[in-house]
Amino acid sequence: MKKVPAKALSLVVVVAVFLSLYFTALSPANAAARGAWAPNTAYAVNDTVTYSGSTYTCLQAHTSLAGWEPSNVPALWKSGTPTTPTPTPPPATNGVTFYADINYGGKAVTLGTGNYVLSQLNAAGIPNDWMSSLKVPGGWTVEVYENDNFGGTKWTYTANSSWVGDTVNDKMSSVKIYTGSPPASVTKPSEVPSHIWTYVMNVDNAFGKGGDFALLLSAVIKKESSFGAGLPGSPSAGDGLMQVEPNTRNAYLSQFSAKFGRSYNHSSEQDQVCMGALILDEKIVRFGNIYNGLLHYNGGDYWYPGATDSYGRPILADQYANAVYATYQGYGGKN
Repeated sequence: MKKVPAKALSLVVVVAVFLSLYFTALSPANAAARGAWAPNTAYAVNDTVTYSGSTYTCLQAHTSLAGWEPSNVPALWKSGTPTTPTPTPPPATNGVTFYADINYGGKAVTLGTGNYVLSQLNAAGIPNDWMSSLKVPGGWTVEVYENDNFGGTKWTYTANSSWVGDTVNDKMSSVKIYTGSPPASVTKPSEVPSHIWTYVMNVDNAFGKGGDFALLLSAVIKKESSFGAGLPGSPSAGDGLMQVEPNTRNAYLSQFSAKFGRSYNHSSEQDQVCMGALILDEKIVRFGNIYNGLLHYNGGDYWYPGATDSYGRPILADQYANAVYATYQGYGGKN
């Protein structure tokens, strides 16, 4: 028997490979998991097979031959399965716009409705711990989370904010965006008028309190203005529903603009509630709890038992706090 010269054998192999690739290209198989590798089988790009306990991915469409086992032909097979890159979401043309800098400056990225974990924010061009201002379309709600996967502190926005403040600045790691308001976790007390409940829930959403703050604000408004019914003939120069005095109001104008993204409107009942809520929340944080916050919302930062006003009259902030706190608990307040 004649031996085939080595050069001729090499030429046969090259021709075989060429014909295999050529005819496979004419009739490609669909990419799929193909099970165990076998000779005389057509494989398509990205097909996966198993061989000797390992998984291989096809790099070139071909029809296999004996001797072309995946471990022997790295030009045809790559060890491991193909990875599917995370798709980059298309840029939104209508939605919430996040800005790198205050006053809507620097890089801007607009996102539509949806829930965005950190990897999705990154794919959209938003890095971790980012955002100093944002614009929110009317009727939309944004929940900004401190940690990935909607963990940590949550901050809720229903309006533009030209400066999110030191607490939130460059802290965003995941976001939920939707139209409308989040479902309330509390029930409207029967005596609270519907329009008052709308005001307090809008503010509750802005502060991300889950409904409990709305109950507290309702109790304050009942005490301060009887839900607005007691305003005609009121001796106080305070603003409407929350009865914030002018000097106090003026001291908080810049904070109001930073929090709610607009200038304060003295005639707006919604803004009256927003202003009172801003001040009350600060007192609660500063003095440690809701009851103490109510004491100082009514009596001022330096109130103490037995304190009097400039006319020598006792400042009965404790009676005020007792009444409001009892109403709040009667509404189902949790804190």
